[in-house]
Amino acid sequence: MHLKSCPTWRSPMAGASMVEVLVSIVLASFALLALAGVNAASLRYTKMAQYRATATQLANDLGERMRANKGVSSPTATGFFAGAYNYTTDFAGQATAPSLPTQRCDTAASTCTAAEIATLDLLQWRLLVRDQLPQGSVFLRQQASQVAMDVWVVWRDPAVANVDESPALAAECPDSLNRGTDLSIRCSYFRINL
Repeated sequence: MHLKSCPTWRSPMAGASMVEVLVSIVLASFALLALAGVNAASLRYTKMAQYRATATQLANDLGERMRANKGVSSPTATGFFAGAYNYTTDFAGQATAPSLPTQRCDTAASTCTAAEIATLDLLQWRLLVRDQLPQGSVFLRQQASQVAMDVWVVWRDPAVANVDESPALAAECPDSLNRGTDLSIRCSYFRINL
């Protein structure tokens, strides 16, 4: 018996399915990388929103403290009207946590003045900001012509990764804060009308 050898016949499409599989793997990997980037940005923006919500609650707390110690404007200004809630120390000057005074003004027998209450309010509030935000700091400036306070709640955002997210472009921090070239410092601005 003689076996006749068959010529091997190759289709012009031979190996095409392998190329298709490789192309689909490359496309799927690009899609997965894009999804990972979207997920990372989503987490970053969620954290930023959480910090801003915390800053809003803290500003509301300060507003209530100032309203409770508004004082009088004449004949001698007291409380808020005396400028007792102004705090314009730059970011570097707030690197250490403040310490509370010995006079706490928290009993009925306390004989604290409006200035002492304002000092205690401001120290307690600064500690609260520091506890609830990363490197939390504040900048407070009373409006001269209105019964209002400009409030900046400041923190260092560890997730700032892109230059287009920098607060320097958004002009959200006051110039007197002296944050230098540090793009991770974030501010939320509030005007509190009493």
